Amino acid sequence: MKDIHLWGVKQNNLKNIEVKIPVGSMTVICGPSGSGKSSLAFETLFAEGQRRFIESMSNYARQFLNKAPKPDIEGINNIPPAISIEQKNTVKSSRSTVGTTTEIIDYLRLLYEKIGKSYCPTHHCPTEKESVTEATDKVLKNFAGKRGYLLVEINAEGRVAEGKKLHSLLLQDGYLRIYIPKITEQPKKATPAKAAGKKKVAKKASKKLEPEAVPAPSSPSGTTTEEMGTVVEIGDAAAIKKGLPKETFYLVIDRMSFNEDERGRIADSLTQAYDASIKYNTNLITRRATILSTDGQRLQVSEEASCPVCGYTPPPLSSKLFSFNSPIGACQTCKGFGNILDIDEEKVIPNPALSLAQGALSPFWMPSAAHEKKQLLAYCKKAKIDPHTPWKDLPKAERDVIWNGNKDFFGVRGLFEYLDQIKYKMHVRVFISRFRSPFQCPTCKGARLRPEANHVLISSANINELSNLTIEDLNTFFQKLELTAYQQEVAGEVLKQIRSRLEFLMRVGVHYLSLGRETRTLSGGEYQRLILANQLGMGLSQALYVLDEPTVGLHPRDNDRLISILKDLKELGNTLVIVEHDHDVIKASENIIEMGPGSGYLGGEVVYSGPTDKFYSFEKSNTVPYLKPSKSGLPLRAVRPVDVDNYKVKIELKGAKGHNLKNLDVVIPLNRLVTVTGVSGSGKSTLISKTLYPALARALDIEYLPSQEYSGLDGVENIKNVLLIDQSPIGKSARSSPITYLKAFDAIRSIMATTPESQSRGYTAGTFSLNVDGGRCPACKGTGYEEIDMMFMDNVVIPCDVCDGKKYRPEILEIQYKNKNIYEILSMTVNEAMNFFVAHPNIRKPLSVLKEVGLDYLQLGQPASSLSGGESQRLKIAKELSQVQQKSTLYILDEPTTGLHFREVELLMKVLSKLIETGGSVVVVEHNLDVIRGSDYVIDLGPEAGKKGGNIVATGTPDDLMKVKKSLTGQYLKRYIESHQTS
Repeated sequence: MKDIHLWGVKQNNLKNIEVKIPVGSMTVICGPSGSGKSSLAFETLFAEGQRRFIESMSNYARQFLNKAPKPDIEGINNIPPAISIEQKNTVKSSRSTVGTTTEIIDYLRLLYEKIGKSYCPTHHCPTEKESVTEATDKVLKNFAGKRGYLLVEINAEGRVAEGKKLHSLLLQDGYLRIYIPKITEQPKKATPAKAAGKKKVAKKASKKLEPEAVPAPSSPSGTTTEEMGTVVEIGDAAAIKKGLPKETFYLVIDRMSFNEDERGRIADSLTQAYDASIKYNTNLITRRATILSTDGQRLQVSEEASCPVCGYTPPPLSSKLFSFNSPIGACQTCKGFGNILDIDEEKVIPNPALSLAQGALSPFWMPSAAHEKKQLLAYCKKAKIDPHTPWKDLPKAERDVIWNGNKDFFGVRGLFEYLDQIKYKMHVRVFISRFRSPFQCPTCKGARLRPEANHVLISSANINELSNLTIEDLNTFFQKLELTAYQQEVAGEVLKQIRSRLEFLMRVGVHYLSLGRETRTLSGGEYQRLILANQLGMGLSQALYVLDEPTVGLHPRDNDRLISILKDLKELGNTLVIVEHDHDVIKASENIIEMGPGSGYLGGEVVYSGPTDKFYSFEKSNTVPYLKPSKSGLPLRAVRPVDVDNYKVKIELKGAKGHNLKNLDVVIPLNRLVTVTGVSGSGKSTLISKTLYPALARALDIEYLPSQEYSGLDGVENIKNVLLIDQSPIGKSARSSPITYLKAFDAIRSIMATTPESQSRGYTAGTFSLNVDGGRCPACKGTGYEEIDMMFMDNVVIPCDVCDGKKYRPEILEIQYKNKNIYEILSMTVNEAMNFFVAHPNIRKPLSVLKEVGLDYLQLGQPASSLSGGESQRLKIAKELSQVQQKSTLYILDEPTTGLHFREVELLMKVLSKLIETGGSVVVVEHNLDVIRGSDYVIDLGPEAGKKGGNIVATGTPDDLMKVKKSLTGQYLKRYIESHQTS
């Protein structure tokens, strides 16, 4: 079979490399961070595969597709159409859910349209439509052997005519009798005033049959029992003089025995009744009739699906009725979002310990609200409310009046109601958004759909209930679902698609998610595995799949499942190229390309390219030493003992109940490396990032974030600061870079401003800033590129044609220090800059920390947006290391090993040890077995994901963990350590 052959590849830091990838195989690209793995896999292979596929289409089709940029290569042969599955979750919309991403919800909607059964919301009986024949069968079944009436309801409202006109019309059509139902709510005594009241009650009661006023069905068929009313002749002179009732009455179509012998007569009478219902009621669009037996048994039949008791008519069943993205199905209150935006008390009053005078009400202390602040304090004086008492200690009545307002003071709500009227102004919208949060929609209770959609059931479950089940439970539901032969014929293919997609999701290890979970709340790894399951469902073949670390966020237990999925994709006839560091995936591959030997300018070369079995005997590899077992086994870790019971400096979090946590009490020893582990979805991030961090940050007055439920927090006095170091990008500006983030650019600008040439021209440090006008390029505002809006395609980024990507004006670039201008200095790598600024410790020190965390290959002025998640996280750690004070600080890290090579994980562990040695404490949420093995204390959550998780399985040192048989982490750690030792 032919190979994909690339040559002359010079993309980013790749050094004119040539590489061959066998078609139909599983190839892993490994190597240190920044060695060129992504440049080869995504920016070259995927970009060229996608570009060529798009180029093969017509001009018309191409204009709607994102045009991939042409990579910097000499040539490429035999490349299939490419599909990229990255671990970045780029979804921002709250309308996107797991169900819509995997398309399972689309099939579910179709299933409910085809075989869903609509039920009455009040009487909980199925709504049915009956043709004349079906209605006749139903009457004979329910009223066999009885006598009774066939009636047509004539409503108080919507009659075809009123008074005498209607009377004469009925007589003209040959109708001589009417039935007047008995009014149950009789007044006690008929005084003139009460009699008027009686008439009013009767009118209200008879306007139409309200569901609440009708008794519940006495049988599954929908028949009810009522007290018999009276049948009145309308043809005699006295009746004509009296006229018809103004309240709802019934026209008697026929009176008969309900016997099989009378089938023909019943059918004829029902046909007449159906026609009469439309003829005499202008507000009806469907034909209906009422059957009433002489013993008070009542049944309603209709040609449209409706409740046999109250006549509730569901909307037509279509797939759009079950879609919250369609105006037909979306809840009218929240427009399908499941929540509404309202003022959030926790944002308005972030710190309830402050008094009104100290600024407890945050919006009133904004510079733009000076007038409102004055009015607030004036009202407090008038109403004798003490502005110096902390908000939480004010009486509830005083807090309520300040919040809701009264005739003397508009209150917090009044302020926002006024702002709502002027929100056409941009700055007002920004102001309002700061203090609003989503709250559950009161109408649909978060279901997103209009109420009628939730009254359509399959096997006693509505679509919202199925969406809230975990994928595991949903899979069980569909495996057990039994259908009739007719339903199977109608929905067989839909059901087959749902079952196969759920099976794929189970296999990629996201069984703990529900279809209703918002996609934007998923981690990058979870999102990638959803897309992977989706691709399996598509069943494509002869394609090139490029994957970015699919094992991110996966427990070692789930790696085997993932590898089997990848092999399935390959078996379909596809070629897989995977950027990966995980030893299980590397071992399962057939072909390996190792990039290196270093990172950045030290990388960009192919160290090894060939079959996996020969890779283990390749001596120049940076990766092989970490994969092969050795006699000494894994390097020993520095043991820092932890005796939790007698340990004095610790934090205790009590009663954590957020999401799936089962009322946990957790002890975190300080001045130690504590790792929180467990299978994906066991509650690690809920415990640490969403409960512990917000609780500590609030207790230390650092920031006020909403936290998940917990009952107590002890030991806060043992720390002075807490930092959450995640993989979110550094810097909000397009001009952010590593050197600006470390605050070392100020010193470089000062050096440039002190050169003789700068001083003679009157330049200052501000002249060399990229954030203010002066020295920066006026065209691109110091970003070095221009973004061109391509209307319906992705925006195109091109180097600025004024400064040629150099960010500064030409005259600024004439200033040199040691023969280098400011642009050349920013283009240096950290390694080069350390030698260049050897005499400047204030610049060299932060740069040396970057070298410690393995980021010495970065350029000083590299845009922050080009850094990977792992690089951003290590940059944040470096900034902390460069600070003078780390003592009494608790650092919380969420999966810091993402994107790190084995060698870099070692570096990271050294850096974390350094943080602890200087008096800090570290809590890490991690799956990486090297990090777990090097921890001082491990908290293992589980035993499974979702509802089956949220418990503490084991705590203690890694050695303690390996002794607990219930701990999956401990068992995999034991196997990992044993596999690295040769006998």
